[in-house]
Amino acid sequence: MAENTEEVVVTEEVPAEVKDVRDTFDETLEKVNADQEALRIDLEERASVLFQKEVAYTLKESGLEAFADVINVTDTEQLKGVTAKLTAIVNGIKTSVSFVPKENGKQDAVTIAEQNKDVKGMLGAKFSKLFK
Repeated sequence: MAENTEEVVVTEEVPAEVKDVRDTFDETLEKVNADQEALRIDLEERASVLFQKEVAYTLKESGLEAFADVINVTDTEQLKGVTAKLTAIVNGIKTSVSFVPKENGKQDAVTIAEQNKDVKGMLGAKFSKLFK
């Protein structure tokens, strides 16, 4: 009978040790999960900051930094599309606002004679170029 009591004592001690090991494992697992979650959140924040810097750099490179507050993109493809559209719009505005002369800048003797309906002047200007 002495042998049976020793086995019972050992059997009772093993579940207690297993429980202690399991509790320690669970605590360690919770700590690892919490650390992993904190690292994931930090990584997401850093990725967001990096993307915002990329947006700012792309806009500055394209000369569109004035639109930084208006643009709201979530990935690089959207950024490329929005940048291309805004660049086209800005270039269109620059073209429409730029100086367009009303008359042709060419004012030679033939053109002046033609505007005045002076046939002799036109012929004289043409022939003077031939005989020089």
